Amino acid sequence: MARQFKRVDRDQPMMLPENMRDWVGTDHLVWFVIDVIEGLDTTALRGLGKPGSGRPGYDPVMLAVLLVYACLQGERSSRRIEERCRTDAAFRVATGNQVPDHSTICRFRAAAAGGGGPLEDLFLRVLFVLAVAGLGRLDVISVDGSKIWANASKQANRTEAGLRKLARKILDDAARADGDGCGCDGHGHGEAAGLEDPEPCGCCDAGTLPGLGLAGPAVPAGGWGPAPRAARIAAGLESLAAIRLEKEAQARAAAQEYMDAFTAGSPPRGPVPAAIAVEVAELRLERAIAACAESDARYAATGRKKPGRGRKHAESHAVLKARGKLGRAVAARRDTERRAAGQEHGPRGGRKPGKPPEPVRNLTGPDSRVMHCTLRGKVQACSAQARRALDGVFLLPQVVQDGNDAGQVAAAFAGIEASREAIAAGHAAGGHPAAWSRPGTVTSGNGYFSRENIELPGPGRLIATGNWKDPGPHHPGCRHEDPRDQMHHNLATRQGRDLYRNRAPVSEGGFADLKERTGLRQFSMRGIAKAQGELLLATLACNIHLGWRRGITLA
Repeated sequence: MARQFKRVDRDQPMMLPENMRDWVGTDHLVWFVIDVIEGLDTTALRGLGKPGSGRPGYDPVMLAVLLVYACLQGERSSRRIEERCRTDAAFRVATGNQVPDHSTICRFRAAAAGGGGPLEDLFLRVLFVLAVAGLGRLDVISVDGSKIWANASKQANRTEAGLRKLARKILDDAARADGDGCGCDGHGHGEAAGLEDPEPCGCCDAGTLPGLGLAGPAVPAGGWGPAPRAARIAAGLESLAAIRLEKEAQARAAAQEYMDAFTAGSPPRGPVPAAIAVEVAELRLERAIAACAESDARYAATGRKKPGRGRKHAESHAVLKARGKLGRAVAARRDTERRAAGQEHGPRGGRKPGKPPEPVRNLTGPDSRVMHCTLRGKVQACSAQARRALDGVFLLPQVVQDGNDAGQVAAAFAGIEASREAIAAGHAAGGHPAAWSRPGTVTSGNGYFSRENIELPGPGRLIATGNWKDPGPHHPGCRHEDPRDQMHHNLATRQGRDLYRNRAPVSEGGFADLKERTGLRQFSMRGIAKAQGELLLATLACNIHLGWRRGITLA
Protein backbone atom coordinates (compact mmCIF):
# COMPACT_ATOMS: atom_id res chain seq x y z
CA MET A 1 0.00 0.00 0.00
CA ALA A 2 1.47 3.33 -1.07
CA ARG A 3 2.17 5.91 1.65
CA GLN A 4 0.09 9.10 1.34
CA PHE A 5 1.67 12.56 1.70
CA LYS A 6 0.16 15.98 2.08
CA ARG A 7 -0.06 17.85 -1.18
CA VAL A 8 2.44 20.71 -1.65
CA ASP A 9 0.88 23.66 -3.47
CA ARG A 10 3.14 26.68 -3.54
CA ASP A 11 0.75 28.56 -5.83
CA GLN A 12 -2.06 28.53 -3.30
CA PRO A 13 -2.98 32.16 -2.47
CA MET A 14 -2.48 33.06 1.20
CA MET A 15 -2.17 36.30 3.13
CA LEU A 16 -0.62 37.06 6.48
CA PRO A 17 -3.04 38.06 9.24
CA GLU A 18 -3.98 41.71 9.14
CA ASN A 19 -3.10 42.14 12.79
CA MET A 20 0.70 42.10 13.21
CA ARG A 21 0.33 40.74 16.74
CA ASP A 22 -0.81 37.45 15.18
CA TRP A 23 2.47 37.03 13.27
CA VAL A 24 4.37 35.88 16.35
CA GLY A 25 3.09 34.86 19.78
CA THR A 26 2.37 37.43 22.43
CA ASP A 27 5.03 35.86 24.66
CA HIS A 28 7.72 36.25 21.99
CA LEU A 29 10.95 38.06 22.91
CA VAL A 30 10.46 40.77 20.29
CA TRP A 31 7.30 42.04 22.01
CA PHE A 32 9.13 42.25 25.32
CA VAL A 33 11.98 44.26 23.74
CA ILE A 34 9.42 46.63 22.18
CA ASP A 35 7.55 47.08 25.48
CA VAL A 36 10.74 47.77 27.45
CA ILE A 37 12.30 50.32 25.10
CA GLU A 38 9.09 52.12 24.14
CA GLY A 39 8.18 52.37 27.84
CA LEU A 40 11.36 54.35 28.61
CA ASP A 41 12.03 58.06 28.33
CA THR A 42 13.64 58.10 24.88
CA THR A 43 14.21 61.86 24.59
CA ALA A 44 17.97 61.42 24.14
CA LEU A 45 17.38 58.67 21.59
CA ARG A 46 14.96 60.76 19.56
CA GLY A 47 17.54 63.54 19.52
CA LEU A 48 19.47 61.51 16.95
CA GLY A 49 16.80 62.23 14.35
CA LYS A 50 17.54 65.16 12.02
CA PRO A 51 14.57 67.30 10.96
CA GLY A 52 14.56 68.15 7.29
CA SER A 53 12.38 69.06 4.35
CA GLY A 54 12.75 65.69 2.59
CA ARG A 55 10.86 62.48 3.17
CA PRO A 56 10.36 61.41 6.82
CA GLY A 57 13.20 59.41 8.36
CA TYR A 58 12.96 56.20 10.33
CA ASP A 59 11.93 56.44 13.98
CA PRO A 60 15.08 56.25 16.21
CA VAL A 61 13.16 54.24 18.82
CA MET A 62 12.23 51.66 16.17
CA LEU A 63 15.85 51.45 15.04
CA ALA A 64 16.95 50.97 18.67
CA VAL A 65 14.44 48.13 19.06
CA LEU A 66 15.75 46.58 15.84
CA LEU A 67 19.40 46.78 16.98
CA VAL A 68 18.66 45.28 20.40
CA TYR A 69 16.61 42.41 18.97
CA ALA A 70 19.16 41.76 16.21
CA CYS A 71 21.89 41.71 18.87
CA LEU A 72 19.95 39.06 20.80
CA GLN A 73 19.76 36.98 17.62
CA GLY A 74 23.54 37.23 17.15
CA GLU A 75 23.18 39.41 14.04
CA ARG A 76 25.84 42.14 13.96
CA SER A 77 26.09 42.75 10.21
CA SER A 78 23.88 45.59 8.96
CA ARG A 79 23.36 43.75 5.65
CA ARG A 80 22.22 40.60 7.44
CA ILE A 81 19.87 42.68 9.60
CA GLU A 82 18.36 44.24 6.47
CA GLU A 83 17.92 40.77 4.96
CA ARG A 84 16.21 39.49 8.12
CA CYS A 85 13.85 42.49 8.01
CA ARG A 86 12.64 41.17 4.65
CA THR A 87 12.34 37.48 5.52
CA ASP A 88 11.86 37.14 9.31
CA ALA A 89 8.44 37.85 10.82
CA ALA A 90 9.87 38.84 14.22
CA PHE A 91 12.22 41.36 12.58
CA ARG A 92 9.27 42.77 10.62
CA VAL A 93 7.39 43.14 13.90
CA ALA A 94 10.39 44.98 15.41
CA THR A 95 10.42 47.46 12.51
CA GLY A 96 6.67 47.83 12.17
CA ASN A 97 6.74 46.11 8.75
CA GLN A 98 9.40 48.50 7.45
CA VAL A 99 12.70 47.56 5.83
CA PRO A 100 15.44 50.08 6.64
CA ASP A 101 18.45 49.66 4.39
CA HIS A 102 21.84 48.66 5.76
CA SER A 103 23.28 52.16 5.37
CA THR A 104 20.57 53.61 7.61
CA ILE A 105 21.19 50.90 10.21
CA CYS A 106 24.94 51.48 10.05
CA ARG A 107 24.68 55.26 10.39
CA PHE A 108 22.25 55.02 13.30
CA ARG A 109 24.43 52.52 15.14
CA ALA A 110 27.51 54.72 14.71
CA ALA A 111 25.62 57.81 15.88
CA ALA A 112 24.12 56.04 18.92
CA ALA A 113 27.40 54.38 19.89
CA GLY A 114 29.64 57.42 19.46
CA GLY A 115 30.88 59.67 22.23
CA GLY A 116 27.99 61.46 23.93
CA GLY A 117 25.47 59.03 22.42
CA PRO A 118 22.25 58.00 24.21
CA LEU A 119 23.19 54.36 24.86
CA GLU A 120 24.52 54.94 28.38
CA ASP A 121 21.32 56.77 29.35
CA LEU A 122 19.27 53.93 27.82
CA PHE A 123 21.37 51.34 29.68
CA LEU A 124 20.75 53.01 33.07
CA ARG A 125 17.01 53.30 32.38
CA VAL A 126 16.83 49.57 31.64
CA LEU A 127 18.63 48.96 34.95
CA PHE A 128 15.89 50.99 36.64
CA VAL A 129 13.18 48.81 35.02
CA LEU A 130 14.91 45.60 36.17
CA ALA A 131 15.36 46.99 39.69
CA VAL A 132 11.65 47.84 39.94
CA ALA A 133 10.97 44.16 39.19
CA GLY A 134 13.32 43.07 42.01
CA LEU A 135 16.49 42.30 40.04
CA GLY A 136 19.88 43.90 40.52
CA ARG A 137 20.78 42.81 44.05
CA LEU A 138 24.33 43.98 44.69
CA ASP A 139 25.34 41.68 47.55
CA VAL A 140 27.99 40.02 45.33
CA ILE A 141 29.45 41.68 42.23
CA SER A 142 31.94 40.06 39.88
CA VAL A 143 34.44 42.16 37.91
CA ASP A 144 36.36 40.64 35.02
CA GLY A 145 37.89 41.57 31.68
CA SER A 146 38.05 39.84 28.32
CA LYS A 147 39.80 40.60 25.03
CA ILE A 148 37.42 41.58 22.23
CA TRP A 149 39.07 41.68 18.82
CA ALA A 150 39.29 45.08 17.19
CA ASN A 151 38.29 45.92 13.65
CA ALA A 152 41.96 46.26 12.71
CA SER A 153 44.79 44.26 11.19
CA LYS A 154 47.67 43.17 13.40
CA GLN A 155 49.99 43.55 10.39
CA ALA A 156 49.24 47.31 10.36
CA ASN A 157 51.22 47.91 13.57
CA ARG A 158 54.24 50.19 13.24
CA THR A 159 56.94 51.33 15.64
CA GLU A 160 58.02 54.96 15.79
CA ALA A 161 60.82 54.27 13.32
CA GLY A 162 58.39 52.48 10.99
CA LEU A 163 55.94 55.38 11.13
CA ARG A 164 58.70 57.87 10.34
CA LYS A 165 59.76 55.75 7.38
CA LEU A 166 56.16 55.67 6.18
CA ALA A 167 55.83 59.43 6.65
CA ARG A 168 58.97 59.98 4.62
CA LYS A 169 57.57 57.86 1.79
CA ILE A 170 54.36 59.90 1.77
CA LEU A 171 56.33 63.13 1.74
CA ASP A 172 58.64 61.95 -1.03
CA ASP A 173 55.69 60.83 -3.16
CA ALA A 174 53.97 64.16 -2.61
CA ALA A 175 57.18 66.02 -3.42
CA ARG A 176 57.55 64.14 -6.69
CA ALA A 177 53.91 64.85 -7.53
CA ASP A 178 54.30 68.53 -6.67
CA GLY A 179 57.46 68.74 -8.72
CA ASP A 180 56.02 67.34 -11.94
CA GLY A 181 56.66 69.93 -14.63
CA CYS A 182 58.24 72.56 -12.39
CA GLY A 183 61.82 71.88 -13.51
CA CYS A 184 63.42 71.80 -10.04
CA ASP A 185 65.52 68.96 -8.69
CA GLY A 186 64.93 68.97 -4.93
CA HIS A 187 62.15 69.58 -2.46
CA GLY A 188 62.18 70.50 1.20
CA HIS A 189 59.06 68.67 2.27
CA GLY A 190 59.10 66.59 5.42
CA GLU A 191 60.67 68.87 8.02
CA ALA A 192 57.67 68.19 10.30
CA ALA A 193 58.39 64.48 10.05
CA GLY A 194 61.96 64.90 11.24
CA LEU A 195 63.52 64.96 7.77
CA GLU A 196 66.31 67.38 6.95
CA ASP A 197 66.75 69.16 3.64
CA PRO A 198 69.03 72.23 3.51
CA GLU A 199 67.64 73.38 0.16
CA PRO A 200 63.85 73.76 0.26
CA CYS A 201 61.93 74.16 -2.95
CA GLY A 202 60.17 77.50 -3.11
CA CYS A 203 58.01 76.77 -6.13
CA CYS A 204 56.02 73.85 -4.69
CA ASP A 205 53.73 74.81 -1.77
CA ALA A 206 56.53 76.98 -0.38
CA GLY A 207 58.50 73.88 0.55
CA THR A 208 55.82 72.41 2.84
CA LEU A 209 53.39 69.54 2.56
CA PRO A 210 49.86 70.45 3.72
CA GLY A 211 47.66 67.74 5.16
CA LEU A 212 50.13 65.56 7.08
CA GLY A 213 49.05 67.26 10.29
CA LEU A 214 51.86 66.11 12.55
CA ALA A 215 51.02 68.93 14.93
CA GLY A 216 47.29 68.14 14.87
CA PRO A 217 45.13 66.50 17.54
CA ALA A 218 45.82 62.93 18.66
CA VAL A 219 42.28 61.85 17.74
CA PRO A 220 40.46 63.54 14.85
CA ALA A 221 37.08 65.10 15.56
CA GLY A 222 34.36 62.56 14.88
CA GLY A 223 36.50 59.50 15.57
CA TRP A 224 38.93 57.48 13.51
CA GLY A 225 36.51 56.26 10.84
CA PRO A 226 36.90 59.06 8.27
CA ALA A 227 40.41 60.07 9.35
CA PRO A 228 42.90 60.15 6.46
CA ARG A 229 45.94 57.90 6.58
CA ALA A 230 48.29 60.84 7.00
CA ALA A 231 46.41 61.94 10.13
CA ARG A 232 46.62 58.43 11.59
CA ILE A 233 50.36 58.33 10.92
CA ALA A 234 50.79 61.75 12.50
CA ALA A 235 48.76 60.84 15.58
CA GLY A 236 50.71 57.58 15.98
CA LEU A 237 54.01 59.45 15.77
CA GLU A 238 52.82 61.98 18.33
CA SER A 239 51.67 59.26 20.73
CA LEU A 240 54.82 57.13 20.43
CA ALA A 241 57.07 60.18 20.75
CA ALA A 242 55.24 61.17 23.95
CA ILE A 243 55.70 57.65 25.34
CA ARG A 244 59.40 57.68 24.44
CA LEU A 245 59.98 61.08 26.04
CA GLU A 246 58.12 60.02 29.18
CA LYS A 247 60.21 56.84 29.48
CA GLU A 248 63.40 58.80 28.95
CA ALA A 249 62.38 61.28 31.65
CA GLN A 250 61.57 58.45 34.06
CA ALA A 251 64.89 56.76 33.28
CA ARG A 252 66.77 60.01 33.92
CA ALA A 253 64.93 60.53 37.21
CA ALA A 254 65.64 56.96 38.34
CA ALA A 255 69.29 57.28 37.34
CA GLN A 256 69.67 60.56 39.22
CA GLU A 257 67.99 59.09 42.30
CA TYR A 258 70.30 56.09 42.21
CA MET A 259 73.37 58.27 41.72
CA ASP A 260 72.43 60.53 44.62
CA ALA A 261 71.90 57.53 46.90
CA PHE A 262 75.16 55.93 45.74
CA THR A 263 77.11 59.15 46.33
CA ALA A 264 75.60 59.39 49.81
CA GLY A 265 76.89 55.87 50.54
CA SER A 266 73.53 54.06 50.62
CA PRO A 267 72.86 52.66 47.12
CA PRO A 268 69.40 51.10 46.74
CA ARG A 269 69.01 47.40 46.16
CA GLY A 270 68.55 46.11 42.64
CA PRO A 271 70.32 46.53 39.30
CA VAL A 272 72.13 49.72 38.39
CA PRO A 273 70.26 51.83 35.76
CA ALA A 274 71.88 51.27 32.37
CA ALA A 275 72.22 55.01 31.73
CA ILE A 276 74.72 55.42 34.59
CA ALA A 277 76.22 51.92 34.78
CA VAL A 278 79.63 53.16 33.55
CA GLU A 279 79.67 56.16 35.90
CA VAL A 280 78.75 54.02 38.90
CA ALA A 281 81.42 51.45 37.96
CA GLU A 282 84.01 54.26 37.74
CA LEU A 283 83.05 55.57 41.18
CA ARG A 284 83.27 52.06 42.61
CA LEU A 285 86.71 51.62 41.07
CA GLU A 286 87.87 54.95 42.53
CA ARG A 287 86.61 53.97 45.96
CA ALA A 288 88.26 50.55 45.74
CA ILE A 289 91.60 52.12 44.71
CA ALA A 290 91.35 54.66 47.54
CA ALA A 291 90.55 51.94 50.08
CA CYS A 292 93.47 49.82 48.79
CA ALA A 293 95.88 52.77 49.01
CA GLU A 294 94.71 53.58 52.55
CA SER A 295 95.21 49.97 53.60
CA ASP A 296 98.68 49.85 52.03
CA ALA A 297 99.68 53.06 53.79
CA ARG A 298 98.46 51.76 57.12
CA TYR A 299 100.44 48.51 56.80
CA ALA A 300 103.53 50.38 55.54
CA ALA A 301 103.44 52.69 58.58
CA THR A 302 103.54 49.73 60.96
CA GLY A 303 106.00 47.70 58.88
CA ARG A 304 103.74 44.70 58.69
CA LYS A 305 103.27 42.42 55.69
CA LYS A 306 100.13 42.89 53.65
CA PRO A 307 97.88 39.86 54.24
CA GLY A 308 95.91 38.01 51.56
CA ARG A 309 96.84 36.30 48.34
CA GLY A 310 95.74 39.29 46.28
CA ARG A 311 98.51 41.44 47.74
CA LYS A 312 101.07 39.67 45.60
CA HIS A 313 99.82 41.87 42.75
CA ALA A 314 99.87 45.63 42.45
CA GLU A 315 96.12 45.81 42.97
CA SER A 316 93.90 44.14 45.52
CA HIS A 317 91.11 41.71 44.72
CA ALA A 318 88.48 44.41 45.31
CA VAL A 319 90.18 46.71 42.78
CA LEU A 320 90.45 43.95 40.20
CA LYS A 321 86.76 43.10 40.68
CA ALA A 322 85.72 46.74 40.30
CA ARG A 323 87.89 47.12 37.20
CA GLY A 324 86.25 44.05 35.64
CA LYS A 325 82.77 45.50 36.31
CA LEU A 326 83.83 48.73 34.66
CA GLY A 327 85.04 46.87 31.57
CA ARG A 328 81.76 44.98 31.26
CA ALA A 329 79.74 48.18 31.69
CA VAL A 330 81.77 49.94 28.98
CA ALA A 331 81.32 46.97 26.63
CA ALA A 332 77.57 46.88 27.27
CA ARG A 333 77.23 50.60 26.51
CA ARG A 334 79.28 50.20 23.34
CA ASP A 335 77.01 47.37 22.18
CA THR A 336 73.93 49.46 22.91
CA GLU A 337 75.30 52.39 20.91
CA ARG A 338 76.24 50.10 18.04
CA ARG A 339 72.74 48.63 17.88
CA ALA A 340 71.23 52.10 18.02
CA ALA A 341 73.44 53.10 15.08
CA GLY A 342 72.08 50.19 13.03
CA GLN A 343 74.94 47.70 13.49
CA GLU A 344 73.12 44.55 14.54
CA HIS A 345 76.13 42.37 15.35
CA GLY A 346 78.04 42.52 18.60
CA PRO A 347 81.70 43.46 18.96
CA ARG A 348 82.82 39.93 18.10
CA GLY A 349 80.55 39.42 15.11
CA GLY A 350 78.26 37.11 17.05
CA ARG A 351 74.67 36.22 16.34
CA LYS A 352 72.18 39.00 15.79
CA PRO A 353 70.80 39.97 19.22
CA GLY A 354 67.08 39.98 19.84
CA LYS A 355 65.43 43.38 19.73
CA PRO A 356 63.64 44.53 22.87
CA PRO A 357 59.89 45.02 22.40
CA GLU A 358 58.91 48.51 21.31
CA PRO A 359 55.54 50.24 21.59
CA VAL A 360 53.56 50.24 18.36
CA ARG A 361 50.51 51.99 16.93
CA ASN A 362 48.02 50.53 14.50
CA LEU A 363 47.19 52.40 11.31
CA THR A 364 43.79 50.80 10.69
CA GLY A 365 42.56 50.87 14.30
CA PRO A 366 44.64 53.45 16.20
CA ASP A 367 42.74 52.92 19.47
CA SER A 368 43.38 49.15 19.53
CA ARG A 369 46.42 47.48 21.07
CA VAL A 370 48.31 44.20 20.74
CA MET A 371 47.15 42.03 23.65
CA HIS A 372 47.74 38.50 24.82
CA CYS A 373 44.89 36.03 24.30
CA THR A 374 44.96 32.64 26.01
CA LEU A 375 43.74 30.81 22.89
CA ARG A 376 45.09 32.96 20.05
CA GLY A 377 48.33 34.39 21.44
CA LYS A 378 48.97 37.98 20.38
CA VAL A 379 45.84 39.61 18.95
CA GLN A 380 44.77 43.13 17.99
CA ALA A 381 42.07 43.86 20.51
CA CYS A 382 40.56 46.05 23.19
CA SER A 383 39.82 44.98 26.75
CA ALA A 384 36.13 44.78 27.71
CA GLN A 385 35.63 45.29 31.44
CA ALA A 386 32.30 43.82 32.57
CA ARG A 387 30.71 44.08 36.01
CA ARG A 388 27.87 41.70 36.81
CA ALA A 389 25.67 41.13 39.84
CA LEU A 390 25.01 37.72 41.31
CA ASP A 391 21.50 37.53 39.77
CA GLY A 392 22.96 38.08 36.27
CA VAL A 393 22.36 41.81 35.78
CA PHE A 394 25.16 43.60 33.93
CA LEU A 395 26.31 46.85 35.49
CA LEU A 396 27.84 49.73 33.55
CA PRO A 397 30.72 48.25 31.45
CA GLN A 398 33.81 49.88 29.97
CA VAL A 399 36.21 49.36 27.05
CA VAL A 400 39.88 50.19 27.70
CA GLN A 401 43.15 50.02 25.77
CA ASP A 402 45.16 48.53 28.63
CA GLY A 403 45.51 44.76 28.50
CA ASN A 404 46.53 44.72 32.19
CA ASP A 405 43.50 44.48 34.48
CA ALA A 406 45.34 45.80 37.54
CA GLY A 407 44.69 49.42 36.58
CA GLN A 408 40.92 49.04 36.15
CA VAL A 409 39.69 48.67 39.74
CA ALA A 410 39.04 52.39 40.34
CA ALA A 411 37.08 52.64 37.07
CA ALA A 412 35.13 49.49 38.06
CA PHE A 413 34.11 51.07 41.37
CA ALA A 414 32.99 54.22 39.51
CA GLY A 415 30.86 52.13 37.13
CA ILE A 416 29.37 50.19 40.03
CA GLU A 417 28.47 53.42 41.81
CA ALA A 418 26.79 54.90 38.72
CA SER A 419 24.79 51.68 38.29
CA ARG A 420 23.94 51.59 41.99
CA GLU A 421 22.21 54.97 41.79
CA ALA A 422 19.88 53.77 39.03
CA ILE A 423 19.25 50.45 40.78
CA ALA A 424 18.60 52.14 44.15
CA ALA A 425 15.99 54.38 42.53
CA GLY A 426 14.35 51.33 40.97
CA HIS A 427 14.31 49.38 44.22
CA ALA A 428 12.76 52.36 45.99
CA ALA A 429 10.10 52.71 43.28
CA GLY A 430 9.31 48.99 43.49
CA GLY A 431 9.06 48.98 47.29
CA HIS A 432 12.07 46.69 47.79
CA PRO A 433 14.50 46.85 50.73
CA ALA A 434 17.24 49.47 50.44
CA ALA A 435 19.82 46.83 51.44
CA TRP A 436 19.38 45.18 48.04
CA SER A 437 21.08 48.11 46.31
CA ARG A 438 23.94 48.41 48.80
CA PRO A 439 27.21 47.03 47.28
CA GLY A 440 28.42 44.04 49.25
CA THR A 441 31.54 42.18 48.09
CA VAL A 442 33.30 42.75 44.78
CA THR A 443 35.14 39.64 43.54
CA SER A 444 37.83 39.63 40.86
CA GLY A 445 40.63 37.42 39.56
CA ASN A 446 44.34 37.58 40.26
CA GLY A 447 44.88 39.94 37.32
CA TYR A 448 43.52 42.72 39.58
CA PHE A 449 45.75 41.80 42.54
CA SER A 450 47.98 44.59 43.86
CA ARG A 451 48.50 46.40 47.12
CA GLU A 452 47.07 49.63 45.70
CA ASN A 453 43.86 47.90 44.61
CA ILE A 454 43.39 46.30 48.03
CA GLU A 455 43.83 49.63 49.83
CA LEU A 456 41.65 51.57 47.36
CA PRO A 457 38.60 53.18 49.03
CA GLY A 458 35.33 51.55 48.08
CA PRO A 459 33.23 48.48 48.77
CA GLY A 460 34.60 45.29 50.29
CA ARG A 461 36.46 43.08 47.87
CA LEU A 462 38.01 39.67 47.41
CA ILE A 463 40.86 39.58 44.88
CA ALA A 464 42.62 36.30 44.09
CA THR A 465 46.23 36.45 45.25
CA GLY A 466 47.69 34.24 42.51
CA ASN A 467 51.28 33.28 43.33
CA TRP A 468 51.43 35.39 46.48
CA LYS A 469 53.15 33.39 49.22
CA ASP A 470 51.17 32.40 52.29
CA PRO A 471 52.69 34.32 55.23
CA GLY A 472 52.22 31.40 57.58
CA PRO A 473 49.68 29.80 59.93
CA HIS A 474 46.64 31.94 60.76
CA HIS A 475 44.63 32.21 63.93
CA PRO A 476 41.63 34.36 64.86
CA GLY A 477 43.72 37.06 66.56
CA CYS A 478 46.59 37.30 64.06
CA ARG A 479 47.46 40.68 62.55
CA HIS A 480 48.76 41.31 59.04
CA GLU A 481 50.84 44.40 58.40
CA ASP A 482 50.75 43.80 54.63
CA PRO A 483 47.19 44.06 53.21
CA ARG A 484 48.08 41.37 50.67
CA ASP A 485 48.63 38.94 53.53
CA GLN A 486 45.27 39.95 54.95
CA MET A 487 43.62 39.33 51.56
CA HIS A 488 45.22 35.87 51.44
CA HIS A 489 43.83 35.19 54.90
CA ASN A 490 40.34 36.46 53.96
CA LEU A 491 40.22 34.11 50.98
CA ALA A 492 41.29 31.19 53.19
CA THR A 493 38.31 31.59 55.53
CA ARG A 494 35.09 29.67 54.98
CA GLN A 495 33.08 32.84 54.38
CA GLY A 496 35.67 34.12 51.90
CA ARG A 497 35.70 30.82 50.01
CA ASP A 498 31.90 30.78 49.80
CA LEU A 499 31.77 34.34 48.47
CA TYR A 500 34.62 33.95 46.00
CA ARG A 501 33.13 30.74 44.64
CA ASN A 502 30.54 32.91 42.85
CA ARG A 503 33.12 34.79 40.76
CA ALA A 504 33.70 32.29 37.94
CA PRO A 505 30.07 31.42 37.11
CA VAL A 506 28.98 35.07 37.28
CA SER A 507 31.79 36.64 35.24
CA GLU A 508 32.51 33.78 32.84
CA GLY A 509 28.81 33.20 32.31
CA GLY A 510 28.40 36.88 31.50
CA PHE A 511 31.09 36.82 28.84
CA ALA A 512 29.62 33.59 27.46
CA ASP A 513 26.33 35.46 27.00
CA LEU A 514 28.07 38.38 25.31
CA LYS A 515 30.10 36.23 22.93
CA GLU A 516 27.65 33.43 22.18
CA ARG A 517 24.24 35.07 22.41
CA THR A 518 25.09 38.50 20.98
CA GLY A 519 28.11 37.44 18.91
CA LEU A 520 30.37 40.12 20.43
CA ARG A 521 33.70 38.52 19.57
CA GLN A 522 34.93 41.40 17.43
CA PHE A 523 33.97 45.06 17.40
CA SER A 524 32.40 46.26 14.18
CA MET A 525 33.41 49.92 14.54
CA ARG A 526 36.72 51.60 15.26
CA GLY A 527 37.57 53.89 18.13
CA ILE A 528 37.22 53.52 21.90
CA ALA A 529 34.00 55.58 22.03
CA LYS A 530 32.23 53.45 19.42
CA ALA A 531 33.57 50.20 20.89
CA GLN A 532 32.18 51.37 24.24
CA GLY A 533 28.82 51.89 22.53
CA GLU A 534 28.88 48.37 21.07
CA LEU A 535 29.62 46.90 24.50
CA LEU A 536 26.81 48.98 26.04
CA LEU A 537 24.41 47.74 23.36
CA ALA A 538 25.36 44.09 23.94
CA THR A 539 25.10 44.29 27.75
CA LEU A 540 21.81 46.22 27.49
CA ALA A 541 20.41 43.49 25.24
CA CYS A 542 21.54 40.80 27.68
CA ASN A 543 19.83 42.64 30.56
CA ILE A 544 16.57 42.84 28.59
CA HIS A 545 16.83 39.13 27.76
CA LEU A 546 17.39 38.38 31.46
CA GLY A 547 14.18 40.23 32.33
CA TRP A 548 12.30 38.27 29.67
CA ARG A 549 13.64 34.93 30.94
CA ARG A 550 12.72 35.84 34.52
CA GLY A 551 9.20 36.69 33.36
CA ILE A 552 9.05 40.18 34.81
CA THR A 553 5.92 42.22 34.14
CA LEU A 554 6.11 45.80 32.96
CA ALA A 555 3.85 48.38 34.58
